[in-house]
Amino acid sequence: MMPERKRFLIWAAALLAVCLLLEGVIFQQDALRTRGLTPVPLDVSAAAVSREEVPAENDDITAVMPSAQSKKPVYRTEAVFDGLALTGIETAALIFSGDTQLIPVRLLVSDDAYRYGSASADSFPALPGRTAYARLVSHGALRCLRVVFETDDETAALTGLTLNAPVPYRFSLLRFCALLLPALLAAAVICMKLWRVTLDRRRAAHRAAYLAAFLCCAALVLAVRALCTPFDSARFPYTRALEYPFENSAYQYRSLAHAVLYDALTRGGTVDAEPDERLLALENPYDPTARAESGAEVMFDYALRDGKYYSYFGLTPVLVFYAPFHLVMGYLPSYLTAGCFFALLTVAAAFLCVWEAARRFIPQASLLIVCLGAAAVALGGNALMLLACADRYHLAIGCMQAFFFLALWAALAACRQKKRAARALMFVLCAVFTVLQVWSRATGALAAAGWIAPMFVLVLLNKKRARRNKAVDALCFLLPLAAGAAAIMVYNARRFGSPFEFGQFWQLTLEDTRYNRISLRELGPAIYAYFFQGLRLSSDFPFLSPESGLVNHTGNWFYGVVNAGALTMPAAWGAALLFALPDKRRRGKLAVYLCALLVTVPLALIDYCAAGAAHRYVCDLLPTLCLAGMLVMAELAGRDAAEGRGRASAAASMLCAATVFIALCLVFGNYRNFISRYNPADYLTLYNLFTLR
Repeated sequence: MMPERKRFLIWAAALLAVCLLLEGVIFQQDALRTRGLTPVPLDVSAAAVSREEVPAENDDITAVMPSAQSKKPVYRTEAVFDGLALTGIETAALIFSGDTQLIPVRLLVSDDAYRYGSASADSFPALPGRTAYARLVSHGALRCLRVVFETDDETAALTGLTLNAPVPYRFSLLRFCALLLPALLAAAVICMKLWRVTLDRRRAAHRAAYLAAFLCCAALVLAVRALCTPFDSARFPYTRALEYPFENSAYQYRSLAHAVLYDALTRGGTVDAEPDERLLALENPYDPTARAESGAEVMFDYALRDGKYYSYFGLTPVLVFYAPFHLVMGYLPSYLTAGCFFALLTVAAAFLCVWEAARRFIPQASLLIVCLGAAAVALGGNALMLLACADRYHLAIGCMQAFFFLALWAALAACRQKKRAARALMFVLCAVFTVLQVWSRATGALAAAGWIAPMFVLVLLNKKRARRNKAVDALCFLLPLAAGAAAIMVYNARRFGSPFEFGQFWQLTLEDTRYNRISLRELGPAIYAYFFQGLRLSSDFPFLSPESGLVNHTGNWFYGVVNAGALTMPAAWGAALLFALPDKRRRGKLAVYLCALLVTVPLALIDYCAAGAAHRYVCDLLPTLCLAGMLVMAELAGRDAAEGRGRASAAASMLCAATVFIALCLVFGNYRNFISRYNPADYLTLYNLFTLR
């Protein structure tokens, strides 16, 4: 039989040749096909240009949230080239002028096949100053060409148009590597049967492989951070660092809620902003319609109680990052910087958590599946999307995910420790991380309880441990947990009059949240929205994006959402195979899995009834589902490999790889799309490289 390494080298050579063929020939078809064309420049000044101001497409959010409405008018420009009689037209090269932002462009043609109207020929984003190439195949003679684009940039204009412009030949190293590296990894797995390598934590090579997987995920976080870095950081509020103390009123920084919260802590918890008298004069200032009609200036998404503003966002990001950052740097970080920190922390904590969970729950774990699974768990919770969308909402969720994994890692490590001091320390850390998780996002309490509570009960029921040792374990966990819970309740009571009120009751938001109630009649819509709502597929980069639709929010409020359920992440599918696990005698393990998974249902219901359906809320569920699904798949794959087969390993590998791929797509295809605004040049480069047209 051919040695494994020799077989891999043959595969590698073949894949290299195929990828060179794809990049050098297949992806360059337009360049090769059009290189003999004779350019036909059109006189842009002779075109009939019309421009009209069109109403911005406001939705039900902007109806009650004036700050979300576009402050600039939107201009629809149309340049018409009529009276043409050109044959053999295949391409068009367009140049625009204007501000540095992407311009969506449509080309419409009238030709011999469609003479009594205009048919859509191509649509694409363009960047001022950069030539955009479009396919423009005319059927017979081209009679009329229309160039249509909409933008809020009043200076945007078409400055150059050339038909039959040869498309330049551009070999892309990025696209070549994106094709070759995953193919080489798959070839190495197949040729060397890497799924049969059982994880040995004592071997330096295995630890190095796991570390390499972590470093790859961390590199993706840093790459997203770089893509989100705008050419002018001061232009966008979420990418701009903030001098402290504030030079202006807190009203000026209302969207930077965690910076305002940091300032509020120095003032006893209240925001340094006086509510508008017109707002206080309202009979019900929490009614968004009454607020809009009054014309009052409002600190949107802050809590109003007893004539004072409060920030209802959790303290953890401020305590863990903002305060130390200000102490060292002398100013407050941007949301992008804070988001990067918590994304890196999430990835590191997820890898620690998977390492401990595999030790506890998987008897013979495959090194390959553990490495791929850890990447799927770390990124499957949409940590990259949360970073790409970094603002007050997404930072809170990213912080919650980081401490979810840290709390679970500490709980798993505590159960493993034999030394009393180390065991006590890990139980204390578990309690502290749990408190910090709850103080970043209150719903984090349920997600943490689903995993930690059953494991803690199993520790107390362990007959092999002395009663005194179990009492020490209980005290080390429960005392810090109780102290943290007391601190949260005192903080809540001082601001909102109740130890169990986090501020949502007093929130100035899209609706009067005081009418929101948890209702079982919303269970069906909640399960659909949070688990089963799918992704929209497109041939254009980034290929996948959340679906948009109309979902019955709470009460009489209808919320237009952009959302994708948790089961769009394939790593979560493994949870469906829970009862196929081979070792049915380990009922404790099944109990932990079941509790963790069942908790996601009430968590989805609470999120749906309290806040509606939006893609960021699904991130409350994703860490639990991806972790449980990955652990189940890893155990089934380990059993399959031990029996000499690789079917389960192949399935698990593909599902984990698909999870990472979807997570990468959602960095660009999300409802914020900050990267296309922050860094349009790099976004357009990726669009042109990976769009299938």
